[in-house]
Amino acid sequence: MRRWVTLGVVVGLACQPSAADHEELGDRAYAAGAYRDALAEYQLGLKVDPSSGSLNAKAGAAALHVGDFATAVDAYIALAQADRSRAGEAADGLERVARAALAANDRTDAARGLAGLRTAAPSRPLGRYARLAALDAADRGDTAGAMALLPGAAAAAGDARMTDSLLYVYGMSAVRARDCGTAVPVFEGVIRRQREPAVADEAREGLGLCSLVEGQRLLDAGKPAEAEDWFRRASAPGAPADVVRGAFIGLGDVKLAQGDVAAALENYQQALTGGTPGDTITQRAQQKINALGKADAPSPAPPKQP
Repeated sequence: MRRWVTLGVVVGLACQPSAADHEELGDRAYAAGAYRDALAEYQLGLKVDPSSGSLNAKAGAAALHVGDFATAVDAYIALAQADRSRAGEAADGLERVARAALAANDRTDAARGLAGLRTAAPSRPLGRYARLAALDAADRGDTAGAMALLPGAAAAAGDARMTDSLLYVYGMSAVRARDCGTAVPVFEGVIRRQREPAVADEAREGLGLCSLVEGQRLLDAGKPAEAEDWFRRASAPGAPADVVRGAFIGLGDVKLAQGDVAAALENYQQALTGGTPGDTITQRAQQKINALGKADAPSPAPPKQP
């Protein structure tokens, strides 16, 4: 009895359609313009053979025909991964997806298509899609990707105000990467040109934030004199209030490292200005003031001997 059950299972499996069978059925549907039916067959074939370059390419094309941009992106990315010799074909498909998604006002799938394009063909210029890809990378917190794409996107913007807006995003990406050597001249250039007042104001805020980050880095490295210059830049007009208050804490730490307790105390007290009880900067400043107060207090007299 067991032998007949086993034989029945083998026969049943042999009757299951193969990936090639599904591909053939999909091709027939595709040729007839029944793209949704074609996509369904190609997807069934991919369940049997997920790494099939042919099936992934055809699934991507069918998905694009029916406006299923997410599926098309996944299929073309899988094509590039399965067969590097077809990476150019996959990149072409991803570019078509991005173009169609943008035409349909689907920014999410357009950005996914461009991200896939960068993976499939890293050296291919993104042209007019560079700005979308760059901003999407910045929105996703992909700092390295944003910094790689934003200079090219700014150069291709064609509009001075848009160029400075993209450069500001580039500067902020550099701040997040703690690369103030890159961010500072970018912010200073945006401020100097004054092409877009709102962007220039944001650049001043970015410059203040970066100056605070750089000052703290130098202070932690044991270079208080160099840190002082950056903290003073961070406290300049136009910097956000919390950045200015943080800069005063940094200046207090610098003065303390230089042995000037009175100047340190004055800067810590400046950091309290504009704060609210319990906020982080207020707590830090108050702790430093209290510590200085205890340091200045006379030592308690030793207990009297009986």
